[in-house]
Amino acid sequence: MSKGERTRARVLDAFENLVIEHGERAGTLAATAQEAGVSKGGLLYHFGSKDALVQGLAERLEVFGAAEEERLSALPDALEVFLRESVAANQPFDRTYLALLKLGQLDEHEVAREALLRLDDHFLAALTETLGDPDLALLVLRVSDGIYVRTALGGSDALPADSVDRILALLASLPR
Repeated sequence: MSKGERTRARVLDAFENLVIEHGERAGTLAATAQEAGVSKGGLLYHFGSKDALVQGLAERLEVFGAAEEERLSALPDALEVFLRESVAANQPFDRTYLALLKLGQLDEHEVAREALLRLDDHFLAALTETLGDPDLALLVLRVSDGIYVRTALGGSDALPADSVDRILALLASLPR
């Protein structure tokens, strides 16, 4: 990764952090530059506006989504892997996802909502390939959303330890 790419990533990380911790209004260009440890001019070199920062997060999520679709589509146990990995963690993906969820609640950040919908498309494609049924894939995706939200709000203790095992057993019992 070049110095410019590292700086760009650091700026996006800073913007993400501000949005998650303090809300969209806190993610000003000046605050983001300060949080990233760059000058405002340095920030503007990489991102000319707040909208460009949101677009940068959307692009980051798209890269992740495409990689996940490819990875999951190649796994024989993609359903189990997908559901077990639905537990929220403080990983880079989670931070980008949470920031875009917050931004997507505001009318002016349509690009955030579109990025989240594209992520769903990637997951649905992989799950449909694995399950052979787009309706079942959608059900699994929404169950995954529920697992993610519960654990994001209350940590891994918010979900009974055997929840994913029980969900997988139920899905395995369904006729296909």
